[in-house]
Amino acid sequence: MDQEEIRSRLRVFLDKGFDYEESLKSVNIQHDDVMKLKQKLEDVPIVPILHVKLCLFFLNGSSGNIDEAAKRIEKYYQIKTTSPEFFWDRNPESMELQRSFKVYQMASLPLAPNNCFVFITRSIDSNSKNFYFDDVFKTFMMIAENELMTHGPRYGSILISDWKGVSFGHLFRPSISSIMKSLDYVQNASPLKTKAVHVLNSSRLFQTLFSMLKPFINKEVYDVIHIHTPDMDYNEFFEKHVPRHCMPSDYGGDLPSLDELHAKNIETLTSMKEYYYLEELHFKSAIEKSSI
Repeated sequence: MDQEEIRSRLRVFLDKGFDYEESLKSVNIQHDDVMKLKQKLEDVPIVPILHVKLCLFFLNGSSGNIDEAAKRIEKYYQIKTTSPEFFWDRNPESMELQRSFKVYQMASLPLAPNNCFVFITRSIDSNSKNFYFDDVFKTFMMIAENELMTHGPRYGSILISDWKGVSFGHLFRPSISSIMKSLDYVQNASPLKTKAVHVLNSSRLFQTLFSMLKPFINKEVYDVIHIHTPDMDYNEFFEKHVPRHCMPSDYGGDLPSLDELHAKNIETLTSMKEYYYLEELHFKSAIEKSSI
């Protein structure tokens, strides 16, 4: 498949979902600035030819700063092209991801009132030997990309991470390299701004991990991490952070259970199988371009 055919088939997916013109207005970004960003990256070897929607995501995530957006895009593709464990072979029907679905639940929730994406994750297998961090992170990135493509640019993202059932064994499963790469991606390459991280059912275990990672977490992210103990007041959480209508019933919310939301999420990812395959071919085309 040549590069033009790859781009043509990708456009079918990118042209679905949100309306580009409406999104420009909603995030107060000019089309001319999107084009300036696109042109600025045309001669960067590691970056493939970009759709305007992809440029808009990064420009919005960089508060309209073209130079900052260009920097993030370069970092984005640098990590994508050198991190097969996270961004290659993103097939929802693969043995690795099917295994991940069985031990770790994830779902995208309704948009929060502040126009943020909301994601929730939790471990459902206490046996740490079944936990593969790389596959979990890969799956989360697939979900986030799908939400962007469906809804368009938003104010940022809120992550809710439930630590109930996580053991010390889980902490020793990821490699140091994977942890550092994932932090680097989230902080310096993702098109989504991290507006809040809520850790539910925190314990001494999380405090241990948090203290180890603290030197590698930038201030912007560190300042929006909220740690909640198992005896937290969920009514207060709904009032201050994420409203009841955005939360699964397991947590006192109005949505279906996380089991149901997770199952629906797997269906969504599976329906996007071709997109993930084409997207990989697309960014690999830049590797070929830079090697010529």
